[in-house]
Amino acid sequence: MIDLDVATNDNERLALGIFKAMEDGTLPQALETLCSADFEWANSGLPTLHGRQAVLDHMAQGGFAAVVPILKDMTAFSADLLHIASRDNVVFTERIDHHWDAQGRDLMTPHIAGVIEIRDGKICALRDFYDAVCYQQEPLERVEPAESA
Repeated sequence: MIDLDVATNDNERLALGIFKAMEDGTLPQALETLCSADFEWANSGLPTLHGRQAVLDHMAQGGFAAVVPILKDMTAFSADLLHIASRDNVVFTERIDHHWDAQGRDLMTPHIAGVIEIRDGKICALRDFYDAVCYQQEPLERVEPAESA
């Protein structure tokens, strides 16, 4: 889960905010406050979305599940942030994203290197780089932590 408190500056907090909104299911509402009107969202192997409205339209048409069939049963999203670093108006993240179904299976688990660009206090670009083989991944069963003895 994304913890906004790990951010060391406003740009990192803003960048983490978009992932937190994905986790909370509030991305459509958060886009206006977090992202510029000309926001660009790129994911490995998928068409780049150009503009905040294009993202909203894409979501209304089924989102990434429309082009990545494994996501059709996704009911929740979470991300494990491994690293975050920033310089000037660029924030880099390393994370593992989880796309959960109602049975608690992790449908797709890409290990991602992300680049977030900030302009005038808003995210103007989000580019995620990962091995697109995850689009063919077999769902993983949720592993519960072992109880301590």
